[in-house]
Amino acid sequence: MKTLIKYSCIAFLAICQLSCSNWLDVGSEDRIMEKDLYSTKDGFLTALNGVYVDLLDNSLYGSTLTYGTMDILAQYYDCSEDEHIYNALSRYESEAKRNAVEKTWSKVWFLINNVNTLLEHCEQDRAVLDEESYHIIRGEALALRALLHFELFRIFGPVYNLDKNVKCMPYVRSSDLVVREMLPAEEVLNFILNDLREAEQVLDGYDPVMTEGPLFSAAGNGLSNAMRYRPLRMNYYAVQAYIARVALYGGNTSLAGSYASKVIKATQEDNQWFPFIEREAAAEVDHQDRIYQPEILFGVYNLNRKLVFETMFSNNLSATRRLKPTEAYIDWMYENNINDIRYAWHWEMLASADKEEGNLRYLVKYKEVDDQGKGYQYLMPLMRISEMYLIAAECTDEGLEYLNKLREARKIANISEEADLMEAIEKEYRREFIGEGQLFWFFKRRNKSNITTGDGDEIAMTKEKYLFRLPQEEEDHRGTNY
Repeated sequence: MKTLIKYSCIAFLAICQLSCSNWLDVGSEDRIMEKDLYSTKDGFLTALNGVYVDLLDNSLYGSTLTYGTMDILAQYYDCSEDEHIYNALSRYESEAKRNAVEKTWSKVWFLINNVNTLLEHCEQDRAVLDEESYHIIRGEALALRALLHFELFRIFGPVYNLDKNVKCMPYVRSSDLVVREMLPAEEVLNFILNDLREAEQVLDGYDPVMTEGPLFSAAGNGLSNAMRYRPLRMNYYAVQAYIARVALYGGNTSLAGSYASKVIKATQEDNQWFPFIEREAAAEVDHQDRIYQPEILFGVYNLNRKLVFETMFSNNLSATRRLKPTEAYIDWMYENNINDIRYAWHWEMLASADKEEGNLRYLVKYKEVDDQGKGYQYLMPLMRISEMYLIAAECTDEGLEYLNKLREARKIANISEEADLMEAIEKEYRREFIGEGQLFWFFKRRNKSNITTGDGDEIAMTKEKYLFRLPQEEEDHRGTNY
């Protein structure tokens, strides 16, 4: 019998299964469909939910932006064999990088157009929405527009602290189908922050996460779940967390530290709404919450998540197809600290497909597990509370204290004041976000000159290795004058 949480989330997302292209094409018949869609509150929710569902596209968080391309570039995995399907990408070959993100460019612009259409109808058809629905839908849409632009910005933008004046991409705030001019990186980043700050203001006082917490359960008794499951939406605290992330990427440590501290205070100190996972939950036999569901400020719900393990990380895959570091790299990454709950429960000793390899440790973060109806076996984390501690560690005067709180939560010893704080922060990024696509952006943000690879080697980085060319079609369309 299927669990209540699964049915509730399916019900919450079922309305999303329409392809967005069915209601936002530009033909006259489709314009009629668009008008009908926005004639009811449920239609608005359908449009918004359609964007959330499409975030799981393989070119976005279904692979490229999480455990796939970005983690391969972060050198988590041993792809050193020439026959490995990701060997060229792991060596930062230009065409391999370009091909890996080509569909990301087109998919993001498609979704941004959908979001802009939704935002325009929020104003044109505001009478359709009650006050709470208007603020929630508009606030989430503004945040999604910023999020989508930011993902393109991290890929196609420059190493920001070196070249913030380089023109890199447009920022699109209307659904008009016209060619947009390329904007300087600094201007794009400001637009992203402006949308996030506006989203914060619009959601303030209306998002139930502020008074009731995550609400990660069904309303029950036939009631609507539209305002529940807030970690699956760009909720108020997720928006604040993204402000911290974006601000830090742009070098504004004061703003980043302020917002990270604000999120920590509201959700960890004033309330216990996104608490760190307890060892018992992370380690419960046959029911391990390896994704740390209580900590997720924002994530996507993937009913096919078990395929991530089976097609990318499984012990049943050959050495030239799987994503796996060497045994030595795993020990090095966690400093052989057997008390670290990530070291203990994100990896499992399994028999390899090649019997000569014997038993090796495989990343089981996304392996299927019986979640006892709690919903964590379907979650893909995009923003978690631990990142706020790492940002606060980097950007505030209490940095060591924040970092040690994270280390305590992961059951490892505190570091002393004599330790290199940034080196310690980097180690936690590496351990914390494997399979989640964040480490490469830490390296790009800091223009890191050398990266330890998944086979225990080291690769020298250049600015070019952090940069991506536009898709060929886009270059052909714009010519050389962009």
